[in-house]
Amino acid sequence: PALRRGRRYLAAYLGVMGPQDGVDLVLRVADVVIHRLGRRDVAFTLVGSGDCFVELCALRDELGLAGDVELTGRLPDAEVAAVLSTADVGLSPDPKNPLNDVSTMNKTMEYMAFELPVVAFDLRETRVSAGEAAAYATPNEVEDYARLLVELLDDEPRRRRMGALGRRRVVEELAWDYQAVRYLDVYRRLLDSRPLARV
Repeated sequence: PALRRGRRYLAAYLGVMGPQDGVDLVLRVADVVIHRLGRRDVAFTLVGSGDCFVELCALRDELGLAGDVELTGRLPDAEVAAVLSTADVGLSPDPKNPLNDVSTMNKTMEYMAFELPVVAFDLRETRVSAGEAAAYATPNEVEDYARLLVELLDDEPRRRRMGALGRRRVVEELAWDYQAVRYLDVYRRLLDSRPLARV
């Protein structure tokens, strides 16, 4: 309960806080959720650090979100696990760009492993990774992301269903035991297709 800080719901972010990660968009989503939609029942906890951490703290305060959004910095694994075990939704705010569109996001995998439904922008690789464990907002559209987040928070059966799908996907398809075979197969095919070296 202490991690919810008196709120009914907790939305969590875990990851690097660099210019490409979209954490500023999380703050703008929180601004819409709390100030425009009037949802005083939602707390946001953003775990991690990076090049933009100081700027993000300043933006949070500028938007009047100091009591609503906690930026923790880096945390020990046990504290990260406590946050993700408490949260209702995992936030993957990576904006759409040529790199992010084809990148697997570690944070999305972490949320799924903790049986958290995910809210993400509609990126090609995020859809491959998360499938139906995520709700997909129009890329880079803060208002659409905020709307999806609130809809998901208000629909507990859907959250539970999505979380279970994500956890099952990690355990049965995406865990290292399954991926290792695929990685080794890629290396075998690459090595088998190499031209013979001249002696």
